[in-house]
Amino acid sequence: MKSIITLVFALFLTINYAEAKARIPVCIPCEKISKVQDIPTSENVKDEFGKDLHLGYFYKEYGIVFVPAWISDGRYVLTNEAQDTYYDLTDEDKTYLQEQLKVELSKNPLSFWKKIGGKLVYLVLIGLLVWGNIPSKEND
Repeated sequence: MKSIITLVFALFLTINYAEAKARIPVCIPCEKISKVQDIPTSENVKDEFGKDLHLGYFYKEYGIVFVPAWISDGRYVLTNEAQDTYYDLTDEDKTYLQEQLKVELSKNPLSFWKKIGGKLVYLVLIGLLVWGNIPSKEND
């Protein structure tokens, strides 16, 4: 079983190495915005073009092959529908959103996969590598 896992892992590495143009996607760091909640329609929450803004969460993600390993610098922002522009929120803006528009601002609104899931995947891979390198005891 260990030899099969090692063979598959070696084949995966050589295939990636053989294709010079194919690169493993590494994100060190990537800035991302996740839409958290729609804000109720209000004249006070529009951008300079008159389009509605939504509550988003801006963060920096570190990861390999689209699996997040670490999240840092998370903060709430206002973002447009395409999530390509964001506006930082002041403490007054946060208070306005919570009191007037009844928007909840939790500590970290990201999904389980973003917060912990990637770390679990990396731990399992490291565990398999360690387990594959431990010599087996064979009885003669």
